[in-house]
Amino acid sequence: MTTILLPTYLPTADFDDFFHQFYDGVCGNDLVKHYFVLARKNTTLQDMKRYWSYLTPKTALEYRRPATPTASVDIQLPESQFSEIVQVMARVCRERKVNPEHVPQLTHEILELIEETRSQTNDMLPSKMETHEVEPEKLCAFLKRYKIFAEVMPSKNIMVERGLSHKVWLSIEPEGKRIHIEGRIYISDAAFDDQINEIIERQDQQESFVGLRLERGQGAQHLAERHALSYRHGIPMRLFTRYLRRFSMDLDRVYAFDKEGALKGG
Repeated sequence: MTTILLPTYLPTADFDDFFHQFYDGVCGNDLVKHYFVLARKNTTLQDMKRYWSYLTPKTALEYRRPATPTASVDIQLPESQFSEIVQVMARVCRERKVNPEHVPQLTHEILELIEETRSQTNDMLPSKMETHEVEPEKLCAFLKRYKIFAEVMPSKNIMVERGLSHKVWLSIEPEGKRIHIEGRIYISDAAFDDQINEIIERQDQQESFVGLRLERGQGAQHLAERHALSYRHGIPMRLFTRYLRRFSMDLDRVYAFDKEGALKGG
């Protein structure tokens, strides 16, 4: 299971100083000083602390590759300029003595969150659901903008099927200000325990942020995974839809481990 590294750094005072140095370094660089023109320092840092949980982990191979722009197309920097941003980040990491093994992953995570803040400040239409807006019907309407089509069930749970690799269920918990994400993979009635255990073990060996648990009891037996994200500060929809797509894609990949037809719907 891969994990996001950033939350181990965010709570420290050193991280604030690190970010201020990076921000000032970019603004003082003639080649890329326009990068933060729409994104103020305090807002960018605040968003990073609020929305890091919406990041989706990447594989070790992906982290070894250079970070790439993820902002809205009309404000994306050319490759040469974005590379300069990455170099400023690397220089600040060296000067602040950040663990060299952490630098590639931190660079990806920090820049993806910065790109989100830059995009929000440039949006003509809101791309963040405010906390008071989060309810099933409105969430479905927002998802539709990103070509993800969902349906509100009588239970008020949300079924998301079209636009994702694998069906996902969402439920909103108003009291805790959390949105729950659930995926299920149903098991054939004729499947043996050793077949299912092998699928779970093979999934555990993958660089994936989707784990699997065997659930029996009410209804058909199935493999399940559940995540929860806070919407106490709203939902950044670009990051959220990216999260949903990765969650569903990783679930769909599980079928590749089923060589004997133990799973339904593969």
